[in-house]
Amino acid sequence: MNVGLVAAAISGLATSLGALPFVFVRSIPRRAYDGILGLGAGLMLAAATMGLLSEAVHDVRVDGVLDLGRLALVVGGFAVGVGIATIMDRFIPHQHAGGHHEHLGHAPGHDVHDRHDEPAPGDARRGYAIVGALTLHRIPEGLAIGAGFAVPGSSHLGLLLAIAVGVQNVCEGLVMAAPLRQGGVSGGAGLLIVATTGLTIPAAAVVGGALAGLAAPAMPFILALAGGTLIYITSNEIIPESHSHGHEGTASAGVVFGFLLTMVLQAILH
Repeated sequence: MNVGLVAAAISGLATSLGALPFVFVRSIPRRAYDGILGLGAGLMLAAATMGLLSEAVHDVRVDGVLDLGRLALVVGGFAVGVGIATIMDRFIPHQHAGGHHEHLGHAPGHDVHDRHDEPAPGDARRGYAIVGALTLHRIPEGLAIGAGFAVPGSSHLGLLLAIAVGVQNVCEGLVMAAPLRQGGVSGGAGLLIVATTGLTIPAAAVVGGALAGLAAPAMPFILALAGGTLIYITSNEIIPESHSHGHEGTASAGVVFGFLLTMVLQAILH
């Protein structure tokens, strides 16, 4: 778990790389922002499907016979993961992209492409809300990394997840730092705040590794839970955000490239 902890820590600290540009500038082009978000979404989706869920269903068949108990663990874990992410989405105060009218208070049919990323000068409250929400979202990411390193003989899965989550954290660093900077928080203070949130990942990774180690027979459940949570967060948060400002082509290209990049990484690490 020592290697896993180091990898999780590096993955968490990658958040500060996303915030680093805002030490020097107040904003970046929206198209670049959306493309980076798309890249992170592709990485997360591929890591969840080809990594976590693939490993979870790996031994569903034993000598050609379907193991219904293991399949039930996988399905149940996935459902619980989606349920946890749904609860987080409903009860953690945050703002979504333009299409999520239930959070923004807009009537259906009213597009708000450019208002999501333009907080009023001097108002950093929205930035802090985003920081808090994304910090909590990192808990399942850390759990996934810890569980990945706990899989017997498959430490490459943990490394794959750490890399994918690390790149995604760079993207999330941008997401957190931009509204803080636009809201009047200094570049240095914003960098420190965002970098601190990365500590959530190694802490959660320790928990994920411990749970997986203590409950080895429940490993399919834990892997599927982490996979379901990541898929829901990616499809409900990251992809809508990246596709809601008129740069859908750039964002989709990022998703595709992120998925392909994870495929290549998996082939190399495996």
